[in-house]
Formats: sequence, structure tokens, C-alpha cells
Amino acid sequence: MSDEPAAKRMKSIDEFPNLRADVADAVKEKLIELDTIQHQLDIMSEKAAEEILRVEQTFNKKRVPIYEKRKALTTKIDNFWQTAFLNHHLLSTAIPEEQEDLLSALRDLEVQEFDDLRSGFKIIMTFDKNDYFENDVITKSYHLQSETPSTEITEIQWKDNKKPTLPDDDAASITFLEWLSYAAPPDSDEIAEVIKDDLFINPLQYYVMPDMQEVDEDDIEGFLNEERGLDENGKPINKRGGGGSPKLELEMEADVEEEEMDEDESEGEDEEEEEGEGDAGVIADGEEDGDDEEEEEDDEEEEGQGEEAGEEEEAGEEEETAQAEA
Repeated sequence: MSDEPAAKRMKSIDEFPNLRADVADAVKEKLIELDTIQHQLDIMSEKAAEEILRVEQTFNKKRVPIYEKRKALTTKIDNFWQTAFLNHHLLSTAIPEEQEDLLSALRDLEVQEFDDLRSGFKIIMTFDKNDYFENDVITKSYHLQSETPSTEITEIQWKDNKKPTLPDDDAASITFLEWLSYAAPPDSDEIAEVIKDDLFINPLQYYVMPDMQEVDEDDIEGFLNEERGLDENGKPINKRGGGGSPKLELEMEADVEEEEMDEDESEGEDEEEEEGEGDAGVIADGEEDGDDEEEEEDDEEEEGQGEEAGEEEEAGEEEETAQAEA
């Protein structure tokens, strides 16, 4: 083995078995250098991931007392978690009407990540007395870093005739009651993933949402298709162009039309302002012309009055002269 650090070791061209035979030697040398640089970037990404992991571990510990404050409040609100579950667009599909009473007994829900976040997490559910099982607490632990990822579940003490029949291998259509005792592989447990990454992080947003039962079924189906990357017809959406959702395209066209209408209205308002300014200018010019004409008429009237006064004065002087001669 070479003594050079892995990040600096240059590959030989033999380590590119899929490279075309007609590639020039100069290009091959550059490819070897590029591969070395890429290896350095990969090492940097690994270090960044380690740093991010340490930060997440730190803040997970800081969140614990805040979660405890939240728990103190949610446990005082009747059916808080039941309402949040039933209003969730994905989790509600796993809860048939006849199982809703079980959720009314769900007093608390908690997600705890293992110290090494990459190794897994556990979901802890605390129940009041109910008609389904004797347990007060049911825990599902998900171990992710073992050679074979696994799920560990609290043994449930079912009441008479309440133990559900578990699915053979299809976890897609599983109900919440079945999920409680179903050890699905961690990478295929959609319910656990949604609880951990969505519901538990912010249950309040789902508690205050409208009842999902009042939402149109077509809207629900459309939302689920969008989450799965499907179009309105249930076909995969081609994200590289074409084959997109007609609904999305119509919405985009509507947005464009609305923007064009806004621009037209804005231009119309500008034209009206310009016309208003033009009319105001014409009126102002007319008023100025009128004022000038009135001033000229006043001047002419004053001149006429002056001439009349002069004529009267001359007539008076002539009359006085005639009287003196007499």
C-alpha cells in the first residue's frame, strides 16, 4: 500500500475500467487529477456531516426541557393527539373510523433519538385505559446501523378478541392498530417516519387544521399523489420536462394570466394619470389665457376713462376762457 494520504493518492488509469479506449492520454491524466480532487471533496463532505451531527446532538439535548413544557400542556387538552393524527393528511389514511376511539386514549407521544443519531430512534406512546390492550406504554425502537436494520416492539397485552391480524409483507395499507405490533423494516415504516419527522416536530399545526373528514376526497387524493410524485392520473411525473401535472400547469398558466392582467391594469392607471395631467395642463393654460384677456380689457377700460376725463377737463378750460373774455 502507498504511504500517501488517501486524499492525495493519484489513481492509475487502470482504476477506470469503464473508460473508453479512445480517450486521449492527456485527457486521462486530467481525469486522474479530477478524481483526486473529487476524493478530497468527499472527505470534506464527510467531515461536514460529522460536524452537523455533533450540532444536532447538542440541540437535541437542548430541546428536551422544551418538549417537557409542551407535554405538560398537551396532556391537559382532551384528544389532542387524536385530533392531530386525524387531521394529518397521511396518518389519517391509516386510521379507520372504528379505531378512532383508541387514539382518544393516546395521552402522550414522544420521539427519542439515540445518542448516535445515525443508529436509530424510538417512539414512545402513553395510553389511558382502553378497550384494546392492558399496556400503559408502548415503545417501538428502530435500530438502523446494525448489519440488518431491525424494529423492536414492546410486547402488547391484548384484550380478548382485540389482537389484529398482521399483514404478511405489505406495510403500505397497514392500519394504526396493526402498526403498533408490526415490526416492519425501519426503511419501509412510513408511519414511523411521518411521526418522527413531521407530526412530533409540530403537532399544533395539525391540531388546529380543519377536520380532514370535511375535506374533499379528490383534494386528498391529489395531495397524496403529489407526495408520491404522481400526476392526477396516478402516473409518475417526469421531472426532466413533459408529463407534468396538468393541474400544476393550469395553476401556472392562471398565475401568468393574473400577472398580465395586473400589468395591464397598472398601464391603464398610468395612462389615466397622464391624461389627467394633460387635462389639468390644458385647463391651467386656458385659465392663464383668460386672466390675460381680463387684464387687457381692464387696461383698455382705464385708458378710455382717462381719455374721457381729459376731454371733460379741456371742455371746462374752454368754458372758463369764454366767460373771462365776456
